[in-house]
Amino acid sequence: MGRTFTMDTMYTSRIHGFLNSSHSILEGNLTQEGVISLLIVLGSSLSLVALVFAFITYSLFSDLRNLSGTALMNLLSSLFMTQLLYVIGVGEIMDSSLCMVLASALHFMRLCVFSWTFLLTHNMYVQYKTGIFVPATDSSIKKHFIRCSLLGWGVPSILLLTSLLIQYCDKKQISMDVPDLRKKICWFLDEKAFIYGLVLPSYFMVGVTFYYLLRTALLSRYIIGMNSDERKRKKIRRKTNVQIVFLSKINTVSSIYLALATLSKLMNSEGVWISFHIFQALQGILMTMLVTCNRQVLKLYTRSLKSTAKKHNIVMPSYIDRPSSSDLNKSTSLQMLTWDPPPDFV
Repeated sequence: MGRTFTMDTMYTSRIHGFLNSSHSILEGNLTQEGVISLLIVLGSSLSLVALVFAFITYSLFSDLRNLSGTALMNLLSSLFMTQLLYVIGVGEIMDSSLCMVLASALHFMRLCVFSWTFLLTHNMYVQYKTGIFVPATDSSIKKHFIRCSLLGWGVPSILLLTSLLIQYCDKKQISMDVPDLRKKICWFLDEKAFIYGLVLPSYFMVGVTFYYLLRTALLSRYIIGMNSDERKRKKIRRKTNVQIVFLSKINTVSSIYLALATLSKLMNSEGVWISFHIFQALQGILMTMLVTCNRQVLKLYTRSLKSTAKKHNIVMPSYIDRPSSSDLNKSTSLQMLTWDPPPDFV
C-alpha cells in the first residue's frame, strides 16, 4: 500500500487538489514529490496535445495517407487513448466495476500500440519481399488496410478476452473483486492476467518486430547489390535507412515503456514506479517528435503555406523556396517509406 500512498500524495493531493487526510492542506513549499508530480501532469497534458497534432498532420496531408501513414494514424490513436485513460485513472477509483473497466481498456490500448507497430514493420518487409517498384492498385491497398485493421484491433481484443478469462478464473469467478487493482490505481489487471495477457504477447510482438526489421535490412542489401545503377543504389540505401531507423525508434520507445510497466507492476520499487509514470507522461511527446519533426512534414506545411499565401497575394520569404539536398537523409516521414511512383491513397 506504500506505492498507492506515494502516488496519491504525489499526484492526486498535490496537483489535482483532492484532500488527503495524511497531509495537511497547508503543507509547505513544493518538495521533490511535487516537482515529479508537476512533471507528470505537464508531460501528460503536452503528450495529449502532441498526439492530437501528429494525428491532424497525417489527416491533413493526402501525401501522408498511404497504407503506412494510415496504419500510423491508428498507432497514434492507440497512444492517445492510452495517455487519456492513464490521466483518468490518476484519482482513486472506489467503484470496482469502473476500476475493472479502466484497467481493461488500458490493457487493450497497450496491446494495440504493439500490434500496430508490428503491422507497420511487417508491411515494410512485405513491400521489399514482393517487389517495391510495382505500384499497388487502390483496391489492393483497401484490402490490405482492412486486413491490417482486423489484425491491429482484433488480436488485442482476443488477448483482452483471454486476460479477463484468466482474471475471472484466478479470482474464483469473482472477476469484479479488484482490491489489488486499486493498489496500482486501476492501471493494470491482476498479476496473472497482466503477465499472460499483456507482457508475454507484447514482448513477443516486440521481438518479431525487431526480427522483421533485421530481415528487411538484409533483404535491402541484396536488392542494392543487384542494382547496377550507382545513383539508384544510393537512393535505395537512403530510403531503406530512413525506414529501418524510424521504425526501430518507435519499437524501442514502446519496448522501454513495456519494460518499465512490467517492473513497476512486479517489483516493489518506488524508483521504478516513478520512472514508469514519468516515461508514460512523456511517451506521447517522444512519439510525436519521431513522426512529425522531420523535413518531409516541414516541406508539406511549407507548401501549404505557400499555397495559402499565393491565394491571398502574400509574398513569402525567399528561404522558403530554397531546396535542401539533405531532405531525404534527415526525413523520418512515412512518405519516405514508399518508392516511385507516388503512393496510392486509401
